Order: sequence, then structure tokens, then C-alpha cells
Amino acid sequence: MNIVCVAAHQDDIEVCCLGTLLKYRQRGEVSITNVVISNGDKGFQHHPSTPYEEVTRVRNAEATKVAEALGGRYICMGQSDEYIRDTDEARNQLVDILREAKADVVFTLPPIDYNTDHMTTSQITFHATMLSNVATIFTDHDPLPETPVVFYMSAIASLEWQPTHYVDITDVWEQKCDLVRLHASQMSNSETMNGLDLVKLAKIQDAHRGLQCRVEYAEAFKPALAWPRVRAGNWLP
Repeated sequence: MNIVCVAAHQDDIEVCCLGTLLKYRQRGEVSITNVVISNGDKGFQHHPSTPYEEVTRVRNAEATKVAEALGGRYICMGQSDEYIRDTDEARNQLVDILREAKADVVFTLPPIDYNTDHMTTSQITFHATMLSNVATIFTDHDPLPETPVVFYMSAIASLEWQPTHYVDITDVWEQKCDLVRLHASQMSNSETMNGLDLVKLAKIQDAHRGLQCRVEYAEAFKPALAWPRVRAGNWLP
């Protein structure tokens, strides 16, 4: 199975669906591609004088470490952090990534979230998944035989977002924490922004989702209920 996660910022995947990726990995043969649309250059509120180029370098290096630890790969699409735009170029760039990865399942951020970068990322992904098997959309790689299945990850703090599907991540929770800590810059940045480092933020969210489905820790999802992004079968681990 080929999994592609599409997020706005370098720590979104790790907070919202890293445990699920670890569960896929437990099942065996799986390909994981983590895609981040922004370059992350505004993500140093704890050290705001750091040059944007250095912030981008650090954050991409952290995201690469996580992807490699999963046995996967990391791709940054390079848009300006906090100014992500849904353009033809962005859609086609993501279409080609999905085709190259031969995506079966795509995870992305929900269409309503706290950050406009998140919502725009969701919109770009929604369009790109549909276009990925359209033969008259030309990119470097061949169209997919079928549109990938699409799931939305949890919104941070869960406001105005109710999941329908849960993945029990209790047995991989410590592994998730270890990988989240690889985002060392964002551990501090999150504390500055939210009063919580990333691990504490993930723990609150995952424990809340676990309570909803009667396990210790869980990650929650909602399928994109729009044809042809839904397919029969169990696509979650």
C-alpha cells in the first residue's frame, strides 16, 4: 500500500497522524511519502530574528529525519509559510507527487481548521487527488489508475471537527513521542506559542481521541465523502 500525507507545516503530520503511519509500518509492506507544502520559514517564534533560510533548513532537516525513521521520504513543495496559495502550479506539483508515489491512500488536513495554511492545503489536496488520474492533466508521471482514498486528519484542538474513524495507537505511543521530539525546534516553538511542547500537545489530543473510542491513545480521521475519493474496504490500519 502506498501512503501519502499532505500537510501545511513540517510538524503537522507528526502531531496528527504519525501513530497511524507507525501502525501501517507494523503491517509490513507499505510506502510512506510525507509532503509539506510550505517551507516552514515563519516557524521560529521562539527565536524570531533567525533568518528565514536557516529556519527552512532546520525544519526540513527535522522532517526528513522523521520520514527516514519511518522508512519513507519527505518532500517540501516550498511555498511561503503562512501564505500558502491554491494555484494551478501547486495542484499540478502535488498531482505529480501523487502519481510518482502511486498513491493508494492520502491523508491531509481538514477543510476547516485553525490556520488558513491548513485549510488551503486541504483544498489543494482535494483537487489534486481528483486530478491525479485524469489523463488530460499532463505531468512528468503517468496518471493513476484510480483516484486515491482521502482521509482528513484531526484538526488541532478539535474545534468544529468530529471524526468518524479511529486508529488505536496505544502500543506505538512512545515511538510516536520519540519521533515528534526529532522536531527539536518546534518543541520550543510550540511552548512559546501554546504553552505546551509538541509531545504534550499530541498527548492531550490523542488521549481525548482515545477517550472517545475507549482506548488509551488514538488518532482520529474522517473520510472525504466526495466521489470518487471513497472506496469499499478498510483502508486504515
